[in-house]
Amino acid sequence: MEDQIAKVIAEKAGIDPAAAQKAAAAVIGFIKENPDKITALLGGPKAGIVSRLFGK
Repeated sequence: MEDQIAKVIAEKAGIDPAAAQKAAAAVIGFIKENPDKITALLGGPKAGIVSRLFGK
């Protein structure tokens, strides 16, 4: 999943793949550490799905 996110970041932001990989890791780390904040970003039941995916 991290590779897919990195690919999207690289394409959308126009940055090199190594920087995109670091950004993807940071995003995933944030989500793992703060699943409760995902509701504000995604809203609705999607946040619960993300929380369950990351085990919190």
